[in-house]
Amino acid sequence: MVLKYRMYLKLTWMFLVLIFCRGGFLEKEEKIVVILLLMAVLSLAVAYVTIFPNNINGKIHQPLSENTEIGEIVTIEGIVYDKTLTRTGEHLILTIDYDSWLIKVFIPGKEGAGEINNLVFEGDMLKITGRLDEYKGEKELVVENKNDIVLL
Repeated sequence: MVLKYRMYLKLTWMFLVLIFCRGGFLEKEEKIVVILLLMAVLSLAVAYVTIFPNNINGKIHQPLSENTEIGEIVTIEGIVYDKTLTRTGEHLILTIDYDSWLIKVFIPGKEGAGEINNLVFEGDMLKITGRLDEYKGEKELVVENKNDIVLL
């Protein structure tokens, strides 16, 4: 993400150098208009990043509610009520007390279930982002990246 912005800044500076330092092919008024347009675009980009920071990585985080639909990306904060490894021992299932609602959080083995199992204990406060899914008729959160679990 940072590389994209650096590339845009380099291109902008190269454009400005071309306009002003190479003898210029624009009149004074046209140069002013170009500068104002660049400032407007930069202002819009900064506003977008500050107002919608979650859209940068493609995930829109919203709190979990009864109306949340399957497949949506949600974020919860709650206390670990229970933790269990699956029968094969590859995956971890956390039970989180989220606003007096016990919800299961499934952490696949490939997303660091073993590592998280060693770091997280009952009673810990966590912030978890994941995709809402349904398993055996119950809603659960599926973690798609081990970095989506933060110990508070």
